[in-house]
Amino acid sequence: MNDEQIFYVAQKAFIKKGNDVLVLNDPVEGLDFPGGKIQVGENDIVESLKREVREETGLEIIVGKPFFTIIEAFSNTHKYAGKKAYIVCYKCEYVSGEVKLSHEHDNFTFVNKDNCKSVDDGTSYFEILKKYFD
Repeated sequence: MNDEQIFYVAQKAFIKKGNDVLVLNDPVEGLDFPGGKIQVGENDIVESLKREVREETGLEIIVGKPFFTIIEAFSNTHKYAGKKAYIVCYKCEYVSGEVKLSHEHDNFTFVNKDNCKSVDDGTSYFEILKKYFD
């Protein structure tokens, strides 16, 4: 990583299982979805997202089409504070596995269009979740 780099490309997986979507909780940032920055040397963005999902949740997925993009600044409490990420959000399908969270998240739930307000924390990620269900 270059210390002068101020912009990253990241991906988030909105994983559908039945009628529900997996939602994670970051103990510092709040509402989150599996995914992360594309690493140096990763040329296959689909495999990069699958890797992130496996690392953070233990799940195997099928990566579908992107449905939303956003440029988001990392918060002041994040290790990349002061930098920004271009985030591509993908509709994904659950294939297999049991959710086993990495150290990055402390809780998870599945929500659907009818009960998604239960995870509304006022962040942009909740707004993206609403767009997912539109």
